[in-house]
Amino acid sequence: MRSAFIFIYFSLFMISTGVFQQKTNQGALPYEPPTVVSATEAVYPITSVASGTVVLEAALDEGGAITNVRVVRGIPSLTEEAVRALRHWKFQPARLNNHPIASKVPVGFVFVPPSFGPRR
Repeated sequence: MRSAFIFIYFSLFMISTGVFQQKTNQGALPYEPPTVVSATEAVYPITSVASGTVVLEAALDEGGAITNVRVVRGIPSLTEEAVRALRHWKFQPARLNNHPIASKVPVGFVFVPPSFGPRR
């Protein structure tokens, strides 16, 4: 199966400047970022000869469901496959003061063309 190597990274947008410095009574941070519950690997398109990283931003609702996918940086022959794969992902929602909140998560997919046979 021809598949792309996926490099996944998460960074979250800060809710406010001081959120990560404040502590609750229990000593825990009031903000918990969303976590990936399950991820689907992107498949390298057979018609593509491109390689590189497609960066997407997934908007999540309070239940962790993806409500929107925005292309931050795309590659014409690879972006559609990255969006298709990301739409199958499942997330645990972000939480603020132990309440689920909507959030946005950037996700990067690195596509490398499959190699056939030995290199010379």
